[in-house]
Amino acid sequence: MPKQEFPFPMPNGWFCVTRSHELNVGEVKGFKFCEKEVVAFRTESGEVSVLDAFCPHLGAHLGEGGCVHGETIECPFHAWRWNKDGTCAEIPYAKNFPPKAKDTKIFNYPSVEVNGFIWAWHHLHQEEPTWEVPALEGFNGDDEKWGKIYHYDYNINTVLQEIAENDVDQAHFPKVHGSPSLPETEAITDGIYRKTIAETLMDPSNDSVSEEHKVKDHGMFTTTFTRESWGLGTVGLKMVNLPPSGGEFIMVNASCPVDNKNSILRWSMRVSKDIEDELGMAIIDGIANGVLDDMPIWDNKSYVADPILCDGDGPINKFRKWVHQFYSEPLQS
Repeated sequence: MPKQEFPFPMPNGWFCVTRSHELNVGEVKGFKFCEKEVVAFRTESGEVSVLDAFCPHLGAHLGEGGCVHGETIECPFHAWRWNKDGTCAEIPYAKNFPPKAKDTKIFNYPSVEVNGFIWAWHHLHQEEPTWEVPALEGFNGDDEKWGKIYHYDYNINTVLQEIAENDVDQAHFPKVHGSPSLPETEAITDGIYRKTIAETLMDPSNDSVSEEHKVKDHGMFTTTFTRESWGLGTVGLKMVNLPPSGGEFIMVNASCPVDNKNSILRWSMRVSKDIEDELGMAIIDGIANGVLDDMPIWDNKSYVADPILCDGDGPINKFRKWVHQFYSEPLQS
């Protein structure tokens, strides 16, 4: 059987452009976003805008030498200035403002800042957002309970649907990640929202944990692992009842499709202060390294549209039915 490429168009939804702290006041950066070149900039008042990257005057890339002036972005080619909403603000050398410039607008992606990330809304037909990015506990200034935030970024050679499908693919956890047992998973869906709850047996000294962070004298323990998804781009994870004091782990997975073969995952993780010193770091490190186990599979696998499934595989077909809603075009066979 020849390798089958992924049949998915670009999905609709909120996707992460960058982290908030990585775009300073007055800074301009270019990104690949859902097969498009985009530019993000932060104005002098601190507001963020995400626009298509190319100046409609003569095509310069605004992210390559563009600069912020007040509340506008200035093109590096002829110094035309564009407002946050993509309208033309100023042509420095024009005696008469051309009517076409008044009517021209660079596409402005709806954007928000929440959970420590800058998110932009992508829709294949440029329709307006139909849901909001939720503010998740522990990532919006509510720091009293929580320890340090750890950031991890991954360039993944596959599409977001394949990555998200791992959550319901229960049988891969023992083989790929060395999990002591198959997780028992319960799934709940409500429109664009999806929640899975799993009772998971964890080992803080397994192979995914770096040697410096292993907790060898602790032994295995059972925790409740909750994963909440809003579309394909926003995921919140939480573990509770972590020993020895009932500690907690939280995580945001902020994803972005680069094109139809590549994605970027940006993770932020932290644990409650009561377990931060030893066990907490073993959990964070093990999860951060666990995705590295998946990468060789994703790099080389073929997409199987009609898989042969058995009772231990998890609700893969139910997941695929749920995810159909995020595509404007039907999946190709």
